[in-house]
Amino acid sequence: MHRGMVLSSDIKSVRFPWAPYLPHATLQAPALSDPVWQFVPWLELARRELAAGRLPLWNPHQDGGVPLLGNAQSALLTPLDWPVLLLGAARGWNLSLLSRLLLAAAGAFLLLRDLGRSRGASGLGAVVFSLSGAFVAWLEHPLALTAAPAPLLLLFARRAVREPSSRAVAALAAATFLVLAGGHPETVLMVALLAAAAVASSRPTVRGVARAASGAALGAGLAAPAFFPFAEYFSLSAARTGAGRAPFVLPPRELLRFVAPRLAGSNVVEAAATVSIAALVLLPFGILAARRDPETRFWAIAAVAMTLAIYDNPISRALALGTPVHWTRFLLLLPLALGALAAAGLDALRERLARGGRAASVAIGAAAVAVGLGELLSAARGVHAVSPPADLAPWTPMLDRLAADRDIFRVLPLHTMLSPDSATDCGLEDARGYDALGPAGWRRARAAIGRFADLPTQKDAIEPWDLAPGGAGLDDWNVKYLLLPPQYGFGAEVLNAKKGLDLEEVYSGPDGRILRNRRARPRVRLQGTAGEVRVLARAPGLWRIAVRAEADGALVVADPFFPGWRARLDRADSPFGAVPGEPMSIRLPAGPHEVELDYRPTSFRAGVAVAGIAALAMALLFGKKSPMRSG
Repeated sequence: MHRGMVLSSDIKSVRFPWAPYLPHATLQAPALSDPVWQFVPWLELARRELAAGRLPLWNPHQDGGVPLLGNAQSALLTPLDWPVLLLGAARGWNLSLLSRLLLAAAGAFLLLRDLGRSRGASGLGAVVFSLSGAFVAWLEHPLALTAAPAPLLLLFARRAVREPSSRAVAALAAATFLVLAGGHPETVLMVALLAAAAVASSRPTVRGVARAASGAALGAGLAAPAFFPFAEYFSLSAARTGAGRAPFVLPPRELLRFVAPRLAGSNVVEAAATVSIAALVLLPFGILAARRDPETRFWAIAAVAMTLAIYDNPISRALALGTPVHWTRFLLLLPLALGALAAAGLDALRERLARGGRAASVAIGAAAVAVGLGELLSAARGVHAVSPPADLAPWTPMLDRLAADRDIFRVLPLHTMLSPDSATDCGLEDARGYDALGPAGWRRARAAIGRFADLPTQKDAIEPWDLAPGGAGLDDWNVKYLLLPPQYGFGAEVLNAKKGLDLEEVYSGPDGRILRNRRARPRVRLQGTAGEVRVLARAPGLWRIAVRAEADGALVVADPFFPGWRARLDRADSPFGAVPGEPMSIRLPAGPHEVELDYRPTSFRAGVAVAGIAALAMALLFGKKSPMRSG
């Protein structure tokens, strides 16, 4: 982390428009490009919105415009991302990553201490979990944000079940909030299943279960401002219908990753499984301890169950094919179970060695922690790329040329130009987009532009020959510029002749070519009448428009409608004539008018109300001095 930003920004050296202006070298971590294209730009956009005094609810830069907070993987509520929101990515990104590691280690240590493990054994378990191959591989992703507080959730769930303490319930609520705010629903599900199994294995009383359930419900209430918009977005997403899903399990060969972190031919991220050979050596002693210790027995059973869900066998295949969940992501939580078993094994071994003297017992414990720490730190080196902060959002002449146009317009990069979502960094508005959800209505509507598909190195791309003939979709959706990679031997003339378009080349350089669509219609326009339209103000999630209509007609804003957008005509609510994915449109009578469109989804407002009630309940619980009556 001291050498630069832990981020694979070097991926831009092989993508246009940046390739000609960045030093080209072997990519350090090409499989970890999502943080470059998605997570960091989303956080930077949210930071800009907060600095401007606006809530970061809407992202106009991808997929024609999509929810930002409602995209769970933006993870704007988790405090682990707040260093970026406060300091910016250049200074705050590494702090965010470090906070994930420290929270994971501290939570695992406290959980193991609560299970009765010694300090040394708890330290080993904390190292095994927080520096495991899976946690390190997913460190820059929301999976790590969600998994990091999982040990705290398990710790406080156990306490809430067995202790009639209101503070234990409040602490469980806080841990639940951290898990939910992490932003990865699949990992949330797996953490919840593990926590439910841990609670059930302790044979709780009815009141104990009620305390745990109430704590979890309060935590869910605190996360409601993000969870409710996510639920709304998911219900209208392409992901809900299984679009883009590719079920898989890991072959048994990938078990070798436990002892060979750099196994040739293995997926460096999806199959990462290192937990230290020192921990693996201690597992047999932990399994022996499980025979007489119910807590250790639970972790042994959990480790077996998670392994069966991850690696190829009839059970894992049935789960992969029958559910929309990537169960292989249990690899994030498997090290917690293995760490608990190794910790129990270390204590059992130390107990045996203590008969020969305390010094030998202490030495073996310290050696196990030191060896495990050294192994995992060594295995972690080289997993992530390190980039200079200056490479976070480099500019090129093409980008400067586009930024100089103060008009409102949309761009359509062709082939692998300007990878989807990177338009967020550049302040451009792209017809393409790539996240885990994808607005289904927009994906259907933009078919008028052409056929979008995934390429081997990029999601949601469109090739020049896949543009729809005639270009009506380009015109109607305000696509003013098409961006063409420099390697193509044809330009505007060929596309005009073959596709019936009206393009002219307005820029050509080593970073690509800009083709202006001369027929692109204004983003904001009148329909069914003549008149005048002026955009008075515009920001993410907001339009203010002055319009004079010579006769009754409609005002069209060629942004895809999404629930939560509301319209006011002359300060009075006005209904939209649109369904999700279609352009936003309101009826206008003749004459001068002022129109305001803003994105304030009911799901967010309801979430804020629920969170306020949950926070009040939390404050009351945490402030109670007298314990709750025992069950």
